[in-house]
Amino acid sequence: MIDVRETPLHEAADIGSGGASSTAHAPGRAAQATLVLVGSLVVLATAVIAPALPAIEAHFSGDPGSSVLVRLIITLPALVIAVAAPFAGYVLDRSERRPIVFWALIGFVIFGTAGVAVDSLEVLLATRAGLGLSVAFLMAGFTSLVGDLFEPEQRAAIMGRQVSANSIISLSMIFAAGALTQIDWHAAFLIYLVAAPLVAAFWIYVPNPPRALAATSVAPDGGGQRLSGTVIAVYALAITGPLLFLLIPTQAPFLIAETHGGTSLTIAIAMGASTLGVLPGSLLFPRLRKAMSPFALFGLAFAVMGAGFVLQGLAPSLALLVAAMGIAGVGFGLMMPNLSTTLLAAAPPAMRGRLSGGLVSSIFLGQFLSPLASQPLVNAYGYEQTFIAAGYAFILVAGIAALRGLLVDRPRASSKLG
Repeated sequence: MIDVRETPLHEAADIGSGGASSTAHAPGRAAQATLVLVGSLVVLATAVIAPALPAIEAHFSGDPGSSVLVRLIITLPALVIAVAAPFAGYVLDRSERRPIVFWALIGFVIFGTAGVAVDSLEVLLATRAGLGLSVAFLMAGFTSLVGDLFEPEQRAAIMGRQVSANSIISLSMIFAAGALTQIDWHAAFLIYLVAAPLVAAFWIYVPNPPRALAATSVAPDGGGQRLSGTVIAVYALAITGPLLFLLIPTQAPFLIAETHGGTSLTIAIAMGASTLGVLPGSLLFPRLRKAMSPFALFGLAFAVMGAGFVLQGLAPSLALLVAAMGIAGVGFGLMMPNLSTTLLAAAPPAMRGRLSGGLVSSIFLGQFLSPLASQPLVNAYGYEQTFIAAGYAFILVAGIAALRGLLVDRPRASSKLG
């Protein structure tokens, strides 16, 4: 029985069959690129279809409750991912991970493109639920495979590239979906065909993990394994970060329109600034991860996001507000890969699937709860004060994370040196 609570950070990954650090030959560039792109498919699960919503609502205007149901096209996959990801992780720990991720890729393409031929709102929502289920297995499997196949330093680089790819793919695919919607709203769902070449690439280039047997060696009853303090802290940050950061896509457009007289074009440019801001943060991440402890880096990431949010609330002009959104994006680009790499460092090989599923669930739970949590604040205090309050919340979390880094990570590092 493994009690993960007493396992030091960076050592838990070596429990069981030797850990990823003993991998003789890590997969090459083709496998790494394939995994990065597979991990980036998560950005297509929700908002990429947003440009088609008005046309879809007009098409189903005669259906009862269509105004609410059409909006579920965006949010339903996130809810399904949050609910299904722990189950996906459980399955991944009891089976070979590579075939599961392969079939999840196929499911992603099938359920994603199904909207091209569907002419029933109920069936369309069912396909979106199927897409969410596929993404739950895809993301938990992606994180588990990275943990199985690569050493810690390589994981940091791969996770950083994945977050960078997320921002580029998200921006380009939303514009592409908008262009396809001009043809017909059904055509917007063709965007999911971008994943089709990855099915073949994944099968050809991504090997079975050398730790695959370790994933299936856990006792049928789960062995009584418990979560470490590190894993619980990562889950808490994985909920809090997206919950606060998603004020940008859900509330910033209204802040821009109300306070700065923004048009749809200026709102789109501002959204692009926050997305592009993720790039430098994610590209800096591997280097900073070498120089800083995990929770010190969380402290930096949350502090940068906090500064960006406070500046958004205080910005006297649209240009400064857009710049502040870019600053917040830098912090988000540091936070996201740090979640995965810190979790993998604390996860025994036999628990990577379940712990990765919990991480995916936490991230999407935070996304789903964000508008529910922020709207009462907006109604009571307005957009500017809501962003300032979120900024202070980010800074508070930054201080807690940095303190944990000083009290926990540094003593462990000192004991290893001794």
